[in-house]
Amino acid sequence: MQTRENKSALKVTGLTSLTVLLLAAMNFVQPKAAPSSERTKSGVKESGPSKGTVSRNLSIDSSQFVRTQGIRLVMGDSNRDVLLRGVVFVSNGPTPPEDKDYQGVADMHMNTVRLALEYNFFYEPNAPESYKDSGWKWLDAHVSLARKHQVYLILQMFEIEGAQFVPTKNAPFDYRTWEDAQLQARFVRLWQAIAERYRDEPQIIGYSLFCEPVVSGTVEQWSDLANRTIRAIRQVDQYHIVFVERIYGENRVRREMSGVDFPPERSFFLVEDDNAVYEFYFFERDEYTHQFAPWRADVQKSVVYPDSKMNIVYKEQPNDVGERFGLNKDYLKFYLRRQTEFGKRHNVPMFVWGFGLMRNCFDPGRGGAQWLKDVTDLFAAEALSWTFFQYRDSAFVGLSNNSEARQILSRAAEKQQETSL
Repeated sequence: MQTRENKSALKVTGLTSLTVLLLAAMNFVQPKAAPSSERTKSGVKESGPSKGTVSRNLSIDSSQFVRTQGIRLVMGDSNRDVLLRGVVFVSNGPTPPEDKDYQGVADMHMNTVRLALEYNFFYEPNAPESYKDSGWKWLDAHVSLARKHQVYLILQMFEIEGAQFVPTKNAPFDYRTWEDAQLQARFVRLWQAIAERYRDEPQIIGYSLFCEPVVSGTVEQWSDLANRTIRAIRQVDQYHIVFVERIYGENRVRREMSGVDFPPERSFFLVEDDNAVYEFYFFERDEYTHQFAPWRADVQKSVVYPDSKMNIVYKEQPNDVGERFGLNKDYLKFYLRRQTEFGKRHNVPMFVWGFGLMRNCFDPGRGGAQWLKDVTDLFAAEALSWTFFQYRDSAFVGLSNNSEARQILSRAAEKQQETSL
């Protein structure tokens, strides 16, 4: 997807937020048991944080937390299905959230905000052991507004110290996080601190550990760090879901740049936890969704959707002949199902954490609205939870200012609401 290539293009002046209406009277499901004690062992010292300002509600029952069951998310003693539909909030921050943004999410029949976190909201590289009060207050404010508007939160780490994997003019590549034990320890400790602070907060569905990983070596680098992070989280928080994203490249080569997609059997991996969701982004194809992106020299031409004459060659090995498609719903369906095969094979839930397109895709004749309708139809057919990237306009279409996109996603969310929360 490469949404972080140009941070200035994605950030907003003020909070980028969305909210979702979540019905108040719900019967929640008993979460799965915590991982076994042997899973709490880690090669990195993960010291617990001090308690934050969000007070513990001792009356909260663990059954109030959404959990996984096979390929589903469920809640309540009756294992009622939960489908999450929402939007990503990226902020130029941490700047205070606004009530109107969460109300806007609820008005669109959505029930989830995926909140983008950055490591420097919480610490500076020269003082990694000292967490900032401003970061906690910012996150507390989001939790309060989410609770007010009955919207779930997913916390996603967008910016990680020592991790920059996308081609951009103003930020060099950085793969240190995979090779520097100290940076990995900071990453693990921060997630443990977040988990300990919010372990009693059912308004938070869970923690999306790492956005768009591309490794310097092999996928085992990410699977190792993911499992160590989860073990540290489970030392302090046994109930929240962990969200684990697939990798998008090995050996410092990203899939969009190589023209070779990783087979799901390798790009996804199972973690040592039975309350995990596996996620991926969906920006197919980049030639269309990212057209004229200022940070991408390879997509500087006009593309329309659908275009059955466009020659897409999908391959998972460099020497593959590949499968050929036009740019149409059939291709989108093929690519989506290729990703979701992992969940079906292993009986685990999957999540489309981000999908969207550049603003100029909504210019007359470009087909942006049709792409959005086709994509959400496919998500519904697969019973997938999703969050749209993003709420505020940046280089990408935002829902706060694009009424056509807002109507399409509002209808899609409302339709899913009939079979969910």
